[in-house]
Amino acid sequence: MTAATATDQPARDYARLLMAIVTAIVVARLVVTVFTPLDLFYDEAQYWFWSQDLALGYFSKPPLIAWLIAGSTALCGDSEACIRAPAAIVHGVTSLLVFAVGRALYDARTGFYAGLAYCLGMAVSVSSLLISTDVPLLLCWVAGLWAFARFLEAPSIALALAFGACIAVGLNAKYAMIYFPLCALAYLIATADRRHLLRAPALWLGIGVGMLGFVPNLIWNVQNDFITFTHTGENIAGSGAEAGFQIDPVSFLEYAGSQFFIASPILFVVFGLVVFARWRSDAPHWDRFLLFMSLPILALLGLQAFQSQANPNWAATAFPALILVTSATLLARGRFVWIRRNLILCGAVAALIGVAALSALLVRPDNPVIARTNLEDMFGWAEHAEVLDEQLDALQVDTIVTAGRRYSAGFAYYLRHRPERFVAFLAPGRSPRSHFEFIQPWSAPEAGETAVIMLPSDNGLVEGAERVGVVAANAGTAPFRSDTYLYRVEGPDE
Repeated sequence: MTAATATDQPARDYARLLMAIVTAIVVARLVVTVFTPLDLFYDEAQYWFWSQDLALGYFSKPPLIAWLIAGSTALCGDSEACIRAPAAIVHGVTSLLVFAVGRALYDARTGFYAGLAYCLGMAVSVSSLLISTDVPLLLCWVAGLWAFARFLEAPSIALALAFGACIAVGLNAKYAMIYFPLCALAYLIATADRRHLLRAPALWLGIGVGMLGFVPNLIWNVQNDFITFTHTGENIAGSGAEAGFQIDPVSFLEYAGSQFFIASPILFVVFGLVVFARWRSDAPHWDRFLLFMSLPILALLGLQAFQSQANPNWAATAFPALILVTSATLLARGRFVWIRRNLILCGAVAALIGVAALSALLVRPDNPVIARTNLEDMFGWAEHAEVLDEQLDALQVDTIVTAGRRYSAGFAYYLRHRPERFVAFLAPGRSPRSHFEFIQPWSAPEAGETAVIMLPSDNGLVEGAERVGVVAANAGTAPFRSDTYLYRVEGPDE
């Protein structure tokens, strides 16, 4: 055995072991997605709806999530499990890429424990059972970390094109990918021995390729009145009474608390210590690089939360680098006991999440913990749709109208087999607030008969509507705490 072969053997052993563990975890999560009683969350149902009409953009997000779902459902159908299956698989691949980054920056042992920490991370354990835009975003982000880190060591056109492609695809997953080139440039500007790369044409070629990949979605937005940009801006700055500058310390505390648990409490505390000890010009250069690829994102979103609001997952791209630098620090300082404790904690939480998702008893919507989260919106859709289906059969209408994004998304999926035209109520003079209202608005009776599905609180939205049916709240579960009303509206004579 040559010296090179002997050196490579531990890396291969770590890679094989991680692949075996990650494969087992992914298979277990796929089993959970098949047998869970949880209905689609209405965001998931909305993404499925998008996948039925592939485009270069949608009302609230870039198009990659729709393309991903279209691919999975083309292979195995439109069931909830097939829609969600890419989440577990893609997160598994991302875990292996975290290993590749850790091995390239430190060693195979660091890569192994960082990859395992990512795979068992609390947020990833939840995200692997749902389909969301963060799933492909994090894959692109970690692939970009690997390519850019290699570029820092040996700049080349091939590596520039590689990290540029990651940026391009990531921007079509979620606009948060823009943090990648911004953080990378900040690192180069602030790091004296890397600053010369700012003059490298290959660097700007890579960034240019990344921006070029965003052009199709930009064109779609130009053609559609910049609707995604407008919606994203309202999410960040607020709208209506919430718009404008304000100070909201409660929102900041909620954001900070949520970040504490996204990776794990242990790693987040260690990260804070790393920031305190190593945010210096003489810090180990890979530690410094990873801090620049994580801390600015957490800080920026923290400021956003203090000003108005920031959803917990908005800073998701900070966590691959966070996990890598904390794993490297603990191993370098001989603190393996905290690596082990973190994996035990995260593994236990991951198992609990899987068991809970499989058990209707543990995830009852009237559980006080569930009732405080959006998870309550994953119950009752199928039961309600079954009752509505029977009533709609009796009505024999031409069009079905829903009021509000939640109803539009949920029933677009759970009533997908129905032949009627499906539209969304949009009050005259009001701007669309969802993709449904944007592409298929309905505000007044048309020729023929129409069924309108709405909550009692929406009563009176449609003039001349006659109530002809009701689905009692106890016919399903949350999010239907009140009855669902079914109305008939007769359009004008042709």
